[in-house]
Amino acid sequence: MAAPPALLEPALPGGLDAALVQVPLDTVDAALAALPPSAGVAQFLAEGGRNLLIGRAANLRRWAATHLGAGPPPKPGKRPPLDLRPVAAAIRFAPSAGEFQQRLLFERLMARFVPLSARRDLKAPAWLHLDVCDPFPRLAPRGARAARAGGPGCFGPFRDLRAAARARDALHRRLPLRPCEFAFEPHPELPLGLGCVYAQTRSCAAPCLARVSADEYRALAATAARLLRGPRDDDADLPSWVSTREVCALVVDPAPGGLGLYPVRDGRVLEPSAMLCAPDRLEDAARALEWAAPADDADWPWLLSWLHAPRRKGRYVVLGKEEPEELSARLRHVL
Repeated sequence: MAAPPALLEPALPGGLDAALVQVPLDTVDAALAALPPSAGVAQFLAEGGRNLLIGRAANLRRWAATHLGAGPPPKPGKRPPLDLRPVAAAIRFAPSAGEFQQRLLFERLMARFVPLSARRDLKAPAWLHLDVCDPFPRLAPRGARAARAGGPGCFGPFRDLRAAARARDALHRRLPLRPCEFAFEPHPELPLGLGCVYAQTRSCAAPCLARVSADEYRALAATAARLLRGPRDDDADLPSWVSTREVCALVVDPAPGGLGLYPVRDGRVLEPSAMLCAPDRLEDAARALEWAAPADDADWPWLLSWLHAPRRKGRYVVLGKEEPEELSARLRHVL
């Protein structure tokens, strides 16, 4: 078991390269003895450092043994695990202090060898776009590429376009925003509006028919933006992590004897600023957090997968402009 963290210490000092330990596969027994029987990430390498297999494991020694012919025999009718002894030259591994740290190490290692386009287990997220510059804003689901080009006003992430559309429909049930795509000049006798079923059923504020003023309608859109920006409790259509693309957030991950704190900005985990801390030092940790602007938002696909994991232990906390004392109090309440 990993040792409890000090009062405050970096979660990944030196990054992935410093965390990885490489062991040559001269003999299977010696290699397995070097691996800890704890959770972490491991990779089998062929001659020349070529990647063979990357995996996450609750027990690194047992996981490696199953791929080196030293594991338990397979159950009758089951295919035996792939035996890498003829081709593997080394194994490298990194123990993890918590569930989220294990996922972060795995994704950083995978990114070096497997492009995102080849990952069938990950999908690009979807977003809801609310064009605040439009005189009469409307909610529209957008894919990741369109949302990136759309600038501000994107809220998410959602698992896919259908999930974003469900959230849009849920907001329409709460607020009478217009669902149509038409451009119009408000007029009480506008033919387009008179023939609209949403206007007839009063499920839309009908700014096209001048039933509300432009200012009143924009106030409705601002209310929708506040709901999407959070914070809020989880519900079926608007999970707690749905917010603006530019939001700062914090992953709070239980670790042996303490907590792992992982800053997230613009959908990127800032591992140089991540830290492990004792539960009674949350206020000091909140002061020490740094939020350097990331180079990209390439973590959203796997972050979204982690957020939807049914048994995840970590919490994703969307941050406002809390002072360190307020943030530490909020984290204690969340935990």
